[in-house]
Amino acid sequence: MTASLTSQRSRGFTLVELLVVIAIIGVLVALLLPAVQAAREAARRSQCINNTKQVALAVHNYAAAHGALPMGYGLLPEGGYGTGVPEGAPGQTQYAEWPWSTRILAYLEQNAITTKINWKWNPGNAQNFPEVIMSVVSAKIAGLHCPSDDTAKINFAENGNCYSSNLFPAGFGRISYAGNFGNAEGSNPDNSRLEAPFEGVRVGARRIHGVFGYNHGDKFSQITDGASNTLLTSELIIGGVCTIRGNLTYDEGPVFMQFYRPNDSTPDVVRWCDPQDKAPGAPAPCIDPGLPLNMVLHTSRSMHPGIVVASTCDGATHVINDGIDLAVWRAIGSPRGEEPVSLP
Repeated sequence: MTASLTSQRSRGFTLVELLVVIAIIGVLVALLLPAVQAAREAARRSQCINNTKQVALAVHNYAAAHGALPMGYGLLPEGGYGTGVPEGAPGQTQYAEWPWSTRILAYLEQNAITTKINWKWNPGNAQNFPEVIMSVVSAKIAGLHCPSDDTAKINFAENGNCYSSNLFPAGFGRISYAGNFGNAEGSNPDNSRLEAPFEGVRVGARRIHGVFGYNHGDKFSQITDGASNTLLTSELIIGGVCTIRGNLTYDEGPVFMQFYRPNDSTPDVVRWCDPQDKAPGAPAPCIDPGLPLNMVLHTSRSMHPGIVVASTCDGATHVINDGIDLAVWRAIGSPRGEEPVSLP
C-alpha cells in the first residue's frame, strides 16, 4: 500500500528548472515591455495630434466669428507691453495682456471659464487677483496638455512660491500647444530693446513675425504664403514648476519661435526658468538672464521621440521630424516671407 502511494506522488520542480522558467519569463517581459511602451506612446501621440487639431479648429472658429486670428496678446496701449497695469489702477490706462490661448477657450467648450474672464484685468497682476480671476488662471484643461508631457499637468508656481511670496498656491494653468510668433526676437515688435542673449541668433535670421503678435492676429488674407504652408501652432515641453514657458494665461507662455529646429538643445530664453531646466541634459533647457518683460525665445519641443506635432493655418495637423532643414522651418513660420517652400 505504501509503495503504491509513493509511486503516485507528483514530482516537484528542481531548483534548476525553476530558474530556467524564471529566466524565460524575464526574457518574455523584456521583449514585451518595449512593445507595450511603444503602443502606449502611439496612443499618447494620437491624443496629442487630436488635441492639436481641436486647438486649430478653435482658432478657425474664433477667426470666423471675429474676422481674424486672436491677437497674440493684448489689447494693450501702444508701447505699453510689459508694464503690468491692471484694471482700475489710479491714473493709469486700463488694459490687459490676455494671450491668444485664452481667447479660444469659448471655442473649446470652456464657457464655464470664459464667462469669468474680465478682459480688462491683467492676468499678470497675481498679487491682486479677484477670486473669480484666480479660478480662471489656475484652471487645468486636459485637452490642452500633451499626454506624453507630465510637466503640463503641474501649474506654474503650484504649491510653492517660486519667485514671489504673493503668488497663490493654485498657480497658473499651462498649455502644450504654442502659437507661432515667427523668428523675430522676443514676443514684442520693439527689437531695439533686445539684450545679449539674442545677439547670437540675429545673424542670418530673417526677423519676421508669425501669425500671432502684440495687439495683432493675422487675417487669413494676410497669410500670403498660403495657409497650408504657414505654421499656426507647435508643441512645447513645458518644464519645471517654476518655468513660465507654456503658461496658458500669461503673454510670455504660449508662444514658440523658429530660431532653431524642433527639439534643438539650445536653451530657451525665458524670464523665469526652473533650476531643473537649467541642469545639463534637461529635455526643455532654458536660461533666465534678466531680460526685459516679454522678451522670450521658445523652441518647439516634444516628448514624442524625434518629432513635434504642429498645425498649419488651414487647420491641418502635421508630424514634423527633428531633421527638418532650418531654412524650411523658418520659411513655414513666416506668413508672408515669399519663400518658395511647402510643408514637408
